[in-house]
Amino acid sequence: MRVSLKSILVVAAAVLGVLALVVFNPENRQQQATPQSGAAAPAVTDGPPLEPATEQAASPEAEEVPVEVQEFIDSYAEPDASDEEWGQALAPNVTPALHASLLSSDRELARTAGHEILDISDGRVSVGTKTDVSYVLEYAQLEDDHEHEEEGHPIVTGIDFMAAPDGAALPLGTDGVEQVRAPVQEALTAVVAQPGGQSDEDREQLIRDTFTSPEEAVSFPRSVDDGAAVRIGNPHELVLAAEDGQLVVYAMVPYARDGESTPTWATVTIELTRDGTGAWTPQDAHL
Repeated sequence: MRVSLKSILVVAAAVLGVLALVVFNPENRQQQATPQSGAAAPAVTDGPPLEPATEQAASPEAEEVPVEVQEFIDSYAEPDASDEEWGQALAPNVTPALHASLLSSDRELARTAGHEILDISDGRVSVGTKTDVSYVLEYAQLEDDHEHEEEGHPIVTGIDFMAAPDGAALPLGTDGVEQVRAPVQEALTAVVAQPGGQSDEDREQLIRDTFTSPEEAVSFPRSVDDGAAVRIGNPHELVLAAEDGQLVVYAMVPYARDGESTPTWATVTIELTRDGTGAWTPQDAHL
């Protein structure tokens, strides 16, 4: 078979083209640069051998007790301060209602409670002596009045004792509203509710029996002045506060004359004090 020179040149050119594609193909060069699996890694001759890398999960930082809360804890357990100094030291770092309750609380219980921080989580701090928790306090960020202040002021809002002795006068706990609900209801029953046919003398005697010092409650106006029976509901919107250093509760209560279904609402301020057992009891009331 005769092969022309032209045919030979065409075949040669095609072969050279294929070789060029193989040599200059970037993917082919990358594959050549990649070491085959199982190939030995180059030895390291300088310095100590490298330790294998290990993955370590970053642990979150432990929550810290705010400075203001720590100040309260230290001041609360202070054994040597006078009652006046003790109360003044506590005031900046607690709510007014809690402060008022502390002023009439058992000081000896505070002295023996300890000041060791045993746990802190989600705004609650366990405090005691070594490993024994005496009480758990709760704190919150008090919003600052300044417009440009970014962070609030941490303030203690309630104190729950774990095993207080019977008869101890305790500060307000985290369920402070529930602690005072019963005496508030008792006070409202005396000054707002009335049985049918109750005389002014009977009403005054009931008020004097209910309150420890009813200077204003005895002149509290009657709900209805014709001697009809008046029913009251459960108090709503109980707000704990302080007036002149005394614990008070602002309460809204519904009442209605017998036979009427639409209630009228009254807002009453109930002043509270301690009874002989350390529990809260009504002292006086005013509108």
